[in-house]
Amino acid sequence: MTAPPEPLRDRWLPILALLVSAPICAEFLQAYLPSTGDLGFMVVALLIFAPLYGGAALLIREVAVRRGLGWAGLLLLAAGFGIAMPGLVDLALFAEDRPDIGYWREMRQATLIEPLGMSAHPTTSWVAGHVLMSVAAPVALVSALAPQHRGKPLLGRVGITVTVGCFLVAALLIRDDAISMYDYQPSLAQSAAVGGAVAVLSMLAFTRLGKPVSPGSRAPIRMPWLVLAAAVSMFTFDVLPWTWLGVALAVLLLAGAASAVRYLAATSSWSVLEIGALAAGAVIGRTLIGFLAPVAEGVSVAAKLTQNVILLSAAVVVAWLVTRRGRREGVAARGR
Repeated sequence: MTAPPEPLRDRWLPILALLVSAPICAEFLQAYLPSTGDLGFMVVALLIFAPLYGGAALLIREVAVRRGLGWAGLLLLAAGFGIAMPGLVDLALFAEDRPDIGYWREMRQATLIEPLGMSAHPTTSWVAGHVLMSVAAPVALVSALAPQHRGKPLLGRVGITVTVGCFLVAALLIRDDAISMYDYQPSLAQSAAVGGAVAVLSMLAFTRLGKPVSPGSRAPIRMPWLVLAAAVSMFTFDVLPWTWLGVALAVLLLAGAASAVRYLAATSSWSVLEIGALAAGAVIGRTLIGFLAPVAEGVSVAAKLTQNVILLSAAVVVAWLVTRRGRREGVAARGR
């Protein structure tokens, strides 16, 4: 049975960290939106994005902790969220046009599946992005840097109720804005298909697939190598072409990375710190992509580069903090 959460004064900081880091990882690292470089707009946007992305990360973490799920279970729940976001919330999954992304039609047409009304490349990119950036990376980093809260609930009954309510309000606001922007709504069949996929992934999380993996006995992997490997993998994923070849390579890269991580978790002395190193590397890789993203209309090059540099600096500092935490805990473990 999961222990009740600690007093709020002891857990408000990791809650706040998740509420803020999840939307930053989800929306701002790539620096492709018209709001890039506009600090005032980004702060206002956090009022909506924090309960949406941060709320989802908090709730998925809460379910995983309370039900004893492993990282595989958390990722399956995150995949459900990753499909629900473009399919039911921001409605980009079936959108024929996006005024906020100038190259949208070109990207969509390259791998369009006309009978389904959706495109394979952006779908793969969105779902993986939400799994890794919106949920997994923020949760992993908070777990790595706040050891006293690992495996413990962050929300009580009131907190869960408030978080669910705020998440639903934010999701409805985003959906309403998307309906106005795209001038369409998904059909009942499209919504049912998305809902069915979300339900299947959520149910899989509570099967053996979602259970924790028992760590092996080999020496742990050096954390800087994990940061580097994750950064290169994330960067590579983001620069793959908008073609069917790019989709195939993306699937192979994701499958290979998942297999490698599961193997290392089962054979080496693996912990949340190694997961945190992977998350830090992925954030660096995604931030580097921001330097290559086209400058959005109305955004100055100076403003875009300023955001790129600030976010990359923050990502490098976070990676350093995670690796330092890993060294400290490793030394402490050997001393016992």
